[in-house]
Amino acid sequence: MNRILLVLLGLTTVSAQAATPAYTKAQATQGAAVDKAQCALCHGSTLQNGGAPKLAGSAFLLKWGSNSLDDFHSIMSTTMPQTHPGALKPEQYINLVAYVLQQNGFKPGTTALKAANLKQYTFRK
Repeated sequence: MNRILLVLLGLTTVSAQAATPAYTKAQATQGAAVDKAQCALCHGSTLQNGGAPKLAGSAFLLKWGSNSLDDFHSIMSTTMPQTHPGALKPEQYINLVAYVLQQNGFKPGTTALKAANLKQYTFRK
């Protein structure tokens, strides 16, 4: 009985872990260009050295670690850029999420980040 309980607890722990976010280097590069043009003025050139909330670093990861990328994307795409919320193309917002992932130490892969998959990922490492 104890052995079964331990196995079940182990399975619960594994299933509760979020999948590593999938995005490509190209998406992050395109997101960096959007950031430079639309975001850096407020969030800084490193996403953590402007007057607006930090989007990279340990404080950001602590704050957003339990939220899905969809939560982050939803807030960002409806409130940013501050001067014209929602003005960017959907692909630009996805690429910005990829750039934020990259700047927080998540490694790119070969699978592109897609809006339909944002709920399955978090900023938790």
